[in-house]
Amino acid sequence: MKKLSLLFLILLIFNATVSYAQDSLITGLAKNNLSKFVKNSGSFAGSGWERIIKKAKVSTDVLIGEDHFTNEIPYFVSALAGQIKFDNFFCEIDPFTASILQEKIKTLSAPALEKYVNEFGNTFSFYAFGPEFDLLKQFTKSNTKIQGTDQILLIGDRVICNELQKTTKNPTAKKIYQLVASNSKLYFDNFLKDQSKPFYLLTKEFEKNINKLASLPLSKQEIKIIDALRLSAKIYKSQSHHLRVQLMKNQLMNKYAEWNGKRNLFKYGANHLAKGEGFLDVYDIGNLVSNIDDSNYQSSLHIMILGISGAQASPFEGYPDEKIDQNSELLNTLKPITKIVDGEDWYCFDLLQFKNKLMSGKLKVNDVKLERIIKGYDFLVIIPKVTASKFEKKMK
Repeated sequence: MKKLSLLFLILLIFNATVSYAQDSLITGLAKNNLSKFVKNSGSFAGSGWERIIKKAKVSTDVLIGEDHFTNEIPYFVSALAGQIKFDNFFCEIDPFTASILQEKIKTLSAPALEKYVNEFGNTFSFYAFGPEFDLLKQFTKSNTKIQGTDQILLIGDRVICNELQKTTKNPTAKKIYQLVASNSKLYFDNFLKDQSKPFYLLTKEFEKNINKLASLPLSKQEIKIIDALRLSAKIYKSQSHHLRVQLMKNQLMNKYAEWNGKRNLFKYGANHLAKGEGFLDVYDIGNLVSNIDDSNYQSSLHIMILGISGAQASPFEGYPDEKIDQNSELLNTLKPITKIVDGEDWYCFDLLQFKNKLMSGKLKVNDVKLERIIKGYDFLVIIPKVTASKFEKKMK
């Protein structure tokens, strides 16, 4: 027994030593492959920013894998779009809401748009927040088409059915759309008071109304939206990440003719945009875009960006901000790299040398997620401190 205990102790010490050596090598690579930059009058200045812009300008598609609900990341995306004209902006929202929002921004006066946002703003997914909504305004002004690929938000049925009740030619459908929109708001208001209450999209009554709509003679667009509402409810009920990613890739490819050969900017959660396998064991949008560009003898640029301290907003209006958890799984994964971050400068890590060492066998990475980040992203941008976004909607 004593020999087995000693052997076990030796193995523990050996594994700890190997792990420490690997972390030290990663930290050394981080020190040798970083450049810094700072916020500067609506944009940035510094060698890190120059490196990002230089690479982005020669890339067909630029993919920003982010952490949500902060002010700094949309600021970064806005500055990038100020340097490069993109034809399409792909984002984590459904295609119908994306189209509705761009049309409202284009056609409504400033007071009318503010009134619309105050009424429906919390149905806009991430774009319910001021800095994110400003991005949509910026892209609309620059004639960049806003393209959504996601499922319909749990409360997105309200804004979509509000539009459908105005345009449908079927009087029965009009009444059902009005009912869905009003019930969606009612159920969400109740949820905000008591999180044990369901969203309307997940109820039997919603399913019943969707089935009624599906039986009516409607336009092709209405049928398409009804199918999307039904599939969105299925995704939420099943909690199937794979099904959600399937939908996102399907909707991206349905628009292929609109973005093939164009300059495109993608902004999604970081787990969606790696070149290889995503963090959640699914080959996601980043992998699809990377492969398409490669097949066309072109390249895509993949940038992962997040803050390591500060706060991010709650996804629900009126709820308190959440402090960045410095011991979260992702930040623990990145600590061999981020441990050198110091001060207020933003850090840009060029991951090419990490990848080369990994592929040649000179770097061993035991953390699967860190390996996927190194293989899946070209740059890792670290913000030392982030601040929480505020809703575009004016609080009552």
